[in-house]
Amino acid sequence: MVKYFGKLSQVLFRMHFMRSMVANPNDYTIKAHSSCKSMVQRSRTLCSVYNHHQQQKQRHQKQSERNSTYTHPGLVFTAAFSFNLFGGGDKEEETPETKLVNTIKRSIICIQKQQYDKAEQMLHLALRMAQDIQSANGITYVYDVMANLAMEREQFKKAEALFVDVMKRLMAEGYTEDNVKILHISAKIAHMSQLQGDLVKSFQGFTWTLQRLAKLVKELPENSDVLELYGLTKNWFGQLLMKQGKYEEAKNLFKEALDILIDVYGTLNDASVTILNNISVAYVNLEKYAEAKETLLRALQIAKELKDSAQEGVIQANLGLVYLREGLLSEAEKLCKLAWNIGQRNSNADAIEQAEYCLNEIKSTTKV
Repeated sequence: MVKYFGKLSQVLFRMHFMRSMVANPNDYTIKAHSSCKSMVQRSRTLCSVYNHHQQQKQRHQKQSERNSTYTHPGLVFTAAFSFNLFGGGDKEEETPETKLVNTIKRSIICIQKQQYDKAEQMLHLALRMAQDIQSANGITYVYDVMANLAMEREQFKKAEALFVDVMKRLMAEGYTEDNVKILHISAKIAHMSQLQGDLVKSFQGFTWTLQRLAKLVKELPENSDVLELYGLTKNWFGQLLMKQGKYEEAKNLFKEALDILIDVYGTLNDASVTILNNISVAYVNLEKYAEAKETLLRALQIAKELKDSAQEGVIQANLGLVYLREGLLSEAEKLCKLAWNIGQRNSNADAIEQAEYCLNEIKSTTKV
């Protein structure tokens, strides 16, 4: 079992949410990213897994902001909303509008800290505030954050119902089905369908969404929001194909997603680590172990540069499992013990879980 892990949505959120807050706290912008916990996104068995100078300067600046602000994964929203709720606002006086904005901000911080019940309470309070001041954009925005929170908590039915409400509100405002905001929601509903085992609905949703995104990319080839969604959706669709046993197709989609997100953010980012791990899982299922190791080593190097102990630990364990598949037991045990130590040292449950799985597999192999 080489594990899917990595919270791609959370990764993208850290790159976006804090950047928008730093730019203008009163211009409340959502690059909404819904995520699901890594426990849901990973597979347990190998058989079932799965111009130029300015752009570089901007990418470096974005990465620096992310690294200096957060040291651990938080919730990521994926709906690409951009609501300027109330204009600039008055920084000197707290108005009902700024109270609403601040309440929403606090709720998102609670979500990042996994204080979900508190976040839910604050969002209901924010919804009442938005209704009291009759802010249509505010109401829609709160519904969207509620939907993303439900998705984070794996309350998929609730999340889908909320996302459908958000979509209806957007369409009532004049947004078409080809708008990136609508396509974000469509991609998330397709992803949740996959997580719930409705692979037919998921496949239909991803196919519909990707066809429209491909047209948008041709029309807006420099739009980072469109490109980001295109990459995220390809990664999710690849996970669906892994479940269907279409490993070659999945691998190709993961690679396309990786290229897109590198184009948006550069190589040194958590999303690259996540997708490289997914590519390695595809290679393992294709029994291409050399390629799997090469891909994991590339991911490991990035994780180390990012000082991301959580991903580093899981990747070390995954490398151990690849060595185990090749019959290299001593090398596998060394890597899995290293992964376990990394997990213990950093109190990271994912790394510990994966390392223990790897070590148990080694024990089972030696008993045979």
